[in-house]
Amino acid sequence: MKAIATEVQKEAKRLRREGKSHREIAKILTIGLGTAFYYTRGIRLTDKQRRHLVAQSYNKGFGKLTADERRLASIKGGINNSKNLKPKYSRNHLIALLKDFYAQYKRIPTKRDFMSMYGSFFRNFGTWNNSIRKAGFSPNPVLFAKKYVANDGHKCDSLAEKIIDDWLTAKRIAHERSVPYLRTRFTADFKIGNTLVEFFGLHNQLKRYDALMKKKLRLVQKYKLKLISLYPEDIFPILKLNEKLKSVLS
Repeated sequence: MKAIATEVQKEAKRLRREGKSHREIAKILTIGLGTAFYYTRGIRLTDKQRRHLVAQSYNKGFGKLTADERRLASIKGGINNSKNLKPKYSRNHLIALLKDFYAQYKRIPTKRDFMSMYGSFFRNFGTWNNSIRKAGFSPNPVLFAKKYVANDGHKCDSLAEKIIDDWLTAKRIAHERSVPYLRTRFTADFKIGNTLVEFFGLHNQLKRYDALMKKKLRLVQKYKLKLISLYPEDIFPILKLNEKLKSVLS
């Protein structure tokens, strides 16, 4: 099944690079729209491809109108005037994306996972948590605002750390939490054998955090410590721990 999913993802990326819309990709590959969106995340269309999609959309809407209908629509403010205006993404469409995400990744999505579409969620639901509730889920607590308890009983400082801890437990990898850097006051999030693992979740967001991070990295360099650094993009929206922690899997 994993091999099939990989092939589908490769094909989705190929179709997107050819200039296909997410909806077209979903239809061709018979996958969910949300899955098509995530499989092709980060692929940028050329100006020519974007113009083609805009023209295609026009031909399916405004372009179908007669000359008189187009003239009337122009007077009234266009085909999507205030009377007929619809949001780019409907509530049902956004809810479907959330459910697709949960079905694929087996966790409730966070705001980070849909940051590029957050405006649509805000306009339709008012808050992110409201959209999660409408999809039938319980909202995630704020990522860095409270303590979490991992499945093995370890206390974690964030949802991401809990995800990492639970992944290690599921893989039966022995690990420690909050281990000091030698005899300093600094601690690493995890230790696996003689390898330290840090989740730098607030990198480039807080100056004090970045200053602390640099001090830790200087210790690593000075004493030649083994360190694996993890970042939010290694956790959200797709978990990449198999790749990032492959050195501790054997």
